[in-house]
Amino acid sequence: MLLSIAALVLSTAVAELPPAPPRVTVQAIPGRELCTLAYDQKRVDLPASRQAELTETLQSAQLDRLLAAHLKLRSALGEAKKADDLQAEAQQSTERENERVAKQQAEVNRSEKQVETAQQNLENARRRRLDNQTIGNFQAIINTSNGRLGTEKKQLSRAKEIKGMATEREKGADGVAAQALSAAKVAGSEFAKAAAVAEPGLKKLRAAAGIAEAR
Repeated sequence: MLLSIAALVLSTAVAELPPAPPRVTVQAIPGRELCTLAYDQKRVDLPASRQAELTETLQSAQLDRLLAAHLKLRSALGEAKKADDLQAEAQQSTERENERVAKQQAEVNRSEKQVETAQQNLENARRRRLDNQTIGNFQAIINTSNGRLGTEKKQLSRAKEIKGMATEREKGADGVAAQALSAAKVAGSEFAKAAAVAEPGLKKLRAAAGIAEAR
């Protein structure tokens, strides 16, 4: 049972934490030729002659090692989940900034077109030798359009700067996520090894306690 759970942990990027190792004790019952085997919530009284065998089986399971591996895996999976969430947030932030840059670039293109049109209108007015006031109006439009274009270019530059910072944050988040995932896989491997050691003894103890194996 623990081996199948451990395999699941190793096969997924950020897996669910497997159940905590069972709490198992073997104790003599004073004044009686019996011992008590407790496997989590299940308790059974067995002949005292089986106490040594059950104790040896319990020791072979090395539950302390399994519990330590489980705690380490819980911590590693928690860190991996946090890193995964931060990575997703960083990716979304980069996507938003890419959209802002694209939108601002469109504004710059539009303003450049307006400046180009205004300059063409001014040149046409001069060729047609229109009056100075009309030419002055076209020149004013050019000045206004150039001012708007300058503002849009500054905003584009700022948008690209913010996009660059978002990209760097995403790279950092990717690195942290990769490290956290690697640590989770190591912890999962250690848990799998501890589970492999524990499972034969636990299986015997479950049988002694009358606990049916999950199918």
